[in-house]
Amino acid sequence: MERGNGAASGGELPWAAVFDPAANMRALTGIQAEGLRAASGLVDRFIRIAATGLNGIEGGAETSTGDSRGNGRQDRRADLFGATDIEPLLRSWLAMMEQMLPGAAPPEHDGAEGAALDFSRSVASGRIELTAHPQETARAEVWLRNPGRADLGPVRLRCGDLLAADGGTVPATTVRIDPAAVPMPARSSRGIELSVHVDAGVAPGWYRGMLLAQGYPELWLPVGLRVCEPDA
Repeated sequence: MERGNGAASGGELPWAAVFDPAANMRALTGIQAEGLRAASGLVDRFIRIAATGLNGIEGGAETSTGDSRGNGRQDRRADLFGATDIEPLLRSWLAMMEQMLPGAAPPEHDGAEGAALDFSRSVASGRIELTAHPQETARAEVWLRNPGRADLGPVRLRCGDLLAADGGTVPATTVRIDPAAVPMPARSSRGIELSVHVDAGVAPGWYRGMLLAQGYPELWLPVGLRVCEPDA
């Protein structure tokens, strides 16, 4: 049946084509092939760098003037490292792999809600919330990021006592940060684990504190620990 303007009715739409598993598999295969080709190109580029070195790549013909020679070298180096196309390719590749392989991602700790410290931009995001019974250990993961070009060297985090509104305390001696010192080279991300052991005598309730980065007073994350009633 057709409407007055000649358009097909909703019942005549090609729903079978939309839900055709063979067509969907062909589209997915095409996406995978594009991603693999992009990754192969990046690998080939870095292999070429390792095999010849920058001097070998830059040994081609150069212009006569110093400025032109410098610009030509920078252009070749930018092309060699893919300054104009590597980042978009990597972002697309990672986004695609997250959609296609959700089960391949590393397991996340329940206690951290997007907890991260960006040392290059001096930005802290998210929070850490933990839950444990007495004589249990609660854990959370925190990401440290350095998207800048400078090597920051080892970074150390510390967490003080966790305090309750009624004066109760979870001492800092029960808090562990692993690893204690984290190397942060340029353009890197590192994950650390914060764990808190709840002793048998700790009263149920909320205990709060802060995770600090030594030498970076502008960076800190709120830490909350909920101690549950002991199991019967």
